[in-house]
Amino acid sequence: MRLFSALLLFFAAAAVPASAQPVAFGSADDLAELGSGTRPRDRASAALYLGPAYLPDDWRAAARAEAQALRGRWSAGLGATVHSGDGGLYGPEADEWYDLARAVRYVRYNATTGDRAYARLGPPEHVSLGAGALVRQFRTTTAWDERTVGLEAAAEGRTVRAAGFASDVLRLDGVVGGELAVQTAAGLGPVRGLGLTLAAVHDLDRPGLSGDSSLTGVEVTVRGDFRGAGPLSLRPFATHARYLGRGSTWGGGLEVGSDNLADALRARASLAVFASTSGFVPGHVGPFYALNNGQERIVDDASFYADGEPELAGTPLDSLSSGVDVVLDVRLLAFGRVEVSQYLRRHVGDQRASGYGLRLAGRLPGDGRLEFAVERQDFGGVLDLFRDLGQLNSLVLDVQVPVGRYGAAFVRSRYGYRRLTDDDGPAYAGGPARFLVERRFEPMAGLRVSM
Repeated sequence: MRLFSALLLFFAAAAVPASAQPVAFGSADDLAELGSGTRPRDRASAALYLGPAYLPDDWRAAARAEAQALRGRWSAGLGATVHSGDGGLYGPEADEWYDLARAVRYVRYNATTGDRAYARLGPPEHVSLGAGALVRQFRTTTAWDERTVGLEAAAEGRTVRAAGFASDVLRLDGVVGGELAVQTAAGLGPVRGLGLTLAAVHDLDRPGLSGDSSLTGVEVTVRGDFRGAGPLSLRPFATHARYLGRGSTWGGGLEVGSDNLADALRARASLAVFASTSGFVPGHVGPFYALNNGQERIVDDASFYADGEPELAGTPLDSLSSGVDVVLDVRLLAFGRVEVSQYLRRHVGDQRASGYGLRLAGRLPGDGRLEFAVERQDFGGVLDLFRDLGQLNSLVLDVQVPVGRYGAAFVRSRYGYRRLTDDDGPAYAGGPARFLVERRFEPMAGLRVSM
C-alpha cells in the first residue's frame, strides 16, 4: 500500500494537466505511439539506424528505418528492420508480400474530450475485453516475424460504450471480438450505477461456433459503484464466461481506481477470484494465443535439440481440468508520460496454468521511448517465477534515445518465438504451425530528424 501511494503521488506530479484523455481500450493509451497522450501537438520525425543484430543464433548486419507523424486527430508510425542472410536478406522477414504490410506500426484516429471515438490499424498488442475472463492482453507480436495488421476501435458516451477488434484485416482471418457496456442508474443496497457488459470472441481460423475444432467465447459482467468512495471508485463486479461446447467460469472481485484522476492519471487495482470447470482458464486468448492455441503450438526447445520426437509446450484448453484462479491486476498511467502495470494470476489446480505480466513504459525527451515488458505462462506457484521458467515466456526491451541534435540510439532485445519451416525438418513443411524460442538483440545508432 505504501508503494502504491508513493507511485500514485509520483505520477500525479509528473503528469501534465490534460485536455483529452485516451480511451481505455487496446493501444489507445500506449505511450510508444503518437496521439496516445494529452495535449497533442502536430509533429513528425524520421530516423535511419545501422548496427549489428543477433538473430537467431548468429550475428548479422542490420538496418532500420522508421517515421511517425501526428496531425490533428490522426497519427501514424512506420518502421521496418532488414537483416543480412545467406546470399541476401534474412528469410523470415523477406519471404512473402505480408512482410511489406508489417512495416505499419500504427495508423490511429485519436479520441478527444468532445468525441470519444478511437480507431487503430496495426499489430494488436494490448487488447482485453470485459473482466478479462476471455481476452486479456491479446497480441500477435510474440512471434515477431508473424505479426499481423489488425484493427481495433472504441467509442463511448455517458452511458454506452462499444469496442471491438480483428487481429488480421488483410487476410480476413485470426481472432475477432468485441464488447458492449451499458451504464444504468439502478442500485442494489449501497451499490449504485449498476452496469452490464457483454463480450464475445471468435477464432475465424477455427470454423463453426461450437465443437472440438472451434473457439467461441461469450462473457457477461455486472459492475457497480459503492457510494462515498471519494475521487476513487470502488467497484465490485461479478462475471460469467463460457467457451461454447467447452468449459466456463464464474468470477467476482473488487476494483478500485479512477479512469481520470485529477485530469492527470489513470489508476486501477483489482482483486478477483474465478472458479472454472474443465476446459477453461481465465485470459486464454492472451499474449501466447496466436502461437499456442490447440492447433498452432510451441515446441519445447530442449526436446527440439535432443534426439527423438520433439514435445509440445503448454497445456491445451481441452486438457485443462477444473480449478480456481486468484487474479491481482494493477495499472498506473500518467497520461502521456509513464506506465506501470502488473498482472498475476495464480492457478490452483492440477496443471501448471498460472500467468504473469509486467510492463514498464515511458516517454523520454525528444520523442524517445522506453519499454520493458514480460509475459509468462505455464508455471505453478508464485515462487516458480524465480526458479522455473517453463516454455511460455516473452520479454521485450525497446529503448530509443535522441543523441544530440540529429543523432539517435536504438536498442531492441526480444525473447520470443519464430515459426519453424521445412529448413528445420520435413515435419514442419506443412500442417499446423509450430514455434520455437527465438532470442534477438539489436543495438543500433543513426540519424534522426524532427519537424
